[in-house]
Amino acid sequence: METKMTESKNDYRKALGAVIDARGRESSRQVSYRMQYQLIGAFTKRP
Repeated sequence: METKMTESKNDYRKALGAVIDARGRESSRQVSYRMQYQLIGAFTKRP
């Protein structure tokens, strides 16, 4: 019973870590995409 409890706690921590990691990657990708968009806009903007 005791080992099962710690095991499920580990799984929960692992899942939580994976979710946080995935959200972090997603937000960083969105930021880089936004920067790319600004860069393209700066290049195509007519003087």
